Amino acid sequence: EECVNVAAVGMKDTDNMVDEANVDKAVQVMANIAALQHSLPRLFGTLVRGMCHVGMIRADQLADTFQYAESTLKGADKACDNQVGAMYGLVYEICRNKMDAHLNYALDGFNWVAKSVRETPNAYCEGLIGYMRGVFDSLGPMDEGSRAGLHFSCCAYVSERLVRILSERPVEGMSTNMGLPPIAKIDAFGLKNLSRDVEEFRKFAESTGVPQLVDCFDELKSITDAMLDKDLPVLLQPENSAHRKQRYPYLSLEKVGNILEKYIGTGGLGTSIMGGGRATGDMLVLDKKEVVNLLRLVRAHGV
Repeated sequence: EECVNVAAVGMKDTDNMVDEANVDKAVQVMANIAALQHSLPRLFGTLVRGMCHVGMIRADQLADTFQYAESTLKGADKACDNQVGAMYGLVYEICRNKMDAHLNYALDGFNWVAKSVRETPNAYCEGLIGYMRGVFDSLGPMDEGSRAGLHFSCCAYVSERLVRILSERPVEGMSTNMGLPPIAKIDAFGLKNLSRDVEEFRKFAESTGVPQLVDCFDELKSITDAMLDKDLPVLLQPENSAHRKQRYPYLSLEKVGNILEKYIGTGGLGTSIMGGGRATGDMLVLDKKEVVNLLRLVRAHGV
């Protein structure tokens, strides 16, 4: 058992300084440990039969010997499980650190007051998708369950970070514990461009063929869709709470209020709040007065 554990640890520590460029190497080490684990029953069986064949085990000790071998096999199998789990955690840590670094660099000082609609995704979105595509393509040696799990972990992490960046309240001197402060200012066009990014993330998730992976972006999609919905001012009325929750189940009034606090409204005159604000195409575009009134409404009935 101890020899197997040492062998597994040795495989893991062969490259004890696995950096961000070596996800494929870490995945291969994980696969090697898994292969060792799968070979354990045959290895232990061969050893015990060989010992019996050469007379190293007396006939009256056979039952005890096989019982000991079975318990040792279980211990060795558990040791491999632990090392495979540790390698999975390392692979995810490498990916998470790389995605963090990309987001921190690409969005540092990013201007979300766009004033116009982009026809293509933002550069940070394309960069993240390119990185995840490369990582996912290198996961071939992983077992199917671990491979799917890493897909979900990475996509969920990207979505969670963007939700926090968009919907947390900006406080002076504060940043998220991942190094990037929440958005301080955003306009309707910035939201529209973010929603374009969300659609690109969802298309990428669907292209992987992993069932339900696209669901990782449900909350982010719900928030951006709601903030662009021309019916939002009506949906925010207290009497329409049930309808709002049905249409946007992941949306909270707290997040809406936080986004409205940083929403840069237009300077021109708009229609009444109950009319849904001033829209361009399928977008809700609020003027400054509408933002103030909606924020007052949300805070009065939400958080």
